[in-house]
Formats: sequence, structure tokens, C-alpha cells
Amino acid sequence: MKRFHLAFCNRTEKGRHPAERLRQLGRIPSVIYGQSGSFPVSIDDVEFRTLIRQKGDFAATVELASDHKSVLTIITEIQRDAITDRFMHVDFQEISKGEHLTTTVPIHVKGEAYGVKNEKGMLEVVRHKVTVCCLPEHLIEMIEVDVTELRAGQNIHIKDLPSFEGVEYAGDAYGIVVACIHGAAEAEDENAEKSPEKQK
Repeated sequence: MKRFHLAFCNRTEKGRHPAERLRQLGRIPSVIYGQSGSFPVSIDDVEFRTLIRQKGDFAATVELASDHKSVLTIITEIQRDAITDRFMHVDFQEISKGEHLTTTVPIHVKGEAYGVKNEKGMLEVVRHKVTVCCLPEHLIEMIEVDVTELRAGQNIHIKDLPSFEGVEYAGDAYGIVVACIHGAAEAEDENAEKSPEKQK
């Protein structure tokens, strides 16, 4: 599990105008949510962009530090401007060693499905992330799903995902993660065979 480090500064002013002034100074308004409540901070835009580029879509922890405090967190939400793509706001959730956390982990698909290669099927990734519950030290970066043996008409469910020490999957165990669906032509043939006119 990767751990990144990022400096933060406390901020006392709230509201749209103070937040915009921070952005003009190259800082991103942020909030750290912890057990004792939430407190507003700001982080450097360039440093955060570097962190996000290095982190990619992997799950990771972020140690936020100031001159007087250090907090271990995970990123829970990032707001970006739809036009300029600049970072508008970031939410962090404080986590503690020895206490379980709930977060999402990305799904990475590996291999070419048998159903795609040999049965004219189409692969559909239904979930790009799944929710897990674990201690911070057991948090995994991503979940690799091998679809090589998946045939047309078959699915991979949450219950079929690989197991990891100390990690539990949340949600419906039968929720579909990856599906190999029949090709359009084959589906049309099957529907035609089932149609009332075909059966007469």
C-alpha cells in the first residue's frame, strides 16, 4: 500500500469568496473529516496535482502534515471545474491504526475473455470500483480480475473476487463486477428462436 505525504495549512475563513482567493494563490480549499469533527484546511495545487498523477486510480493513504499536526487520511472526494479542469475542493477522511475503514478500491481487468475470443461475446465491466472494509494496514491498492476463462453468458460477481488478508467486501455478494454478454447477432438469433411466430 502506497502512502503519500502532503503539507496543509489551517484556514479560518469560509465561504465562496475566501475559497476563490485561495485558488488564485495556488491553493485548494479542503476539509479533513475526523472523529472529533471536521476542520478546514488548504493544500498546494501543484503538490496535489503531482500526488494525483503518481497515485493514479490506485487506492492509497495520504499523510497530511502541518507544523503542529500530522493526520493519516484517505481522499474521499475531489471536485474539479468541468470547464477548466482545475481542482476546486478536496475532502479527506482521517483514519486511525487499529480501526476499520470503509473505502473503494479500483478493479483492473486482466486477460482476454474466452467468450470474446471464441464466442463473439462482448466484455462489459459493470463495476470499476468495489467497496471494502479493512484496517488501514490491510488496504489494497487495486483488485486484479482475470477474465481469461469467462465465457459468453457468464459473470464475475463480488463473491468471486480474490480474497485478501483482513479485507472484506461490502455490498451484495452477488453484485456483478464483469459480464461477458452474447454478441448482438447471436442475441438476435436467440430472440428470433423464442419469438411466437418462430414457434408456430
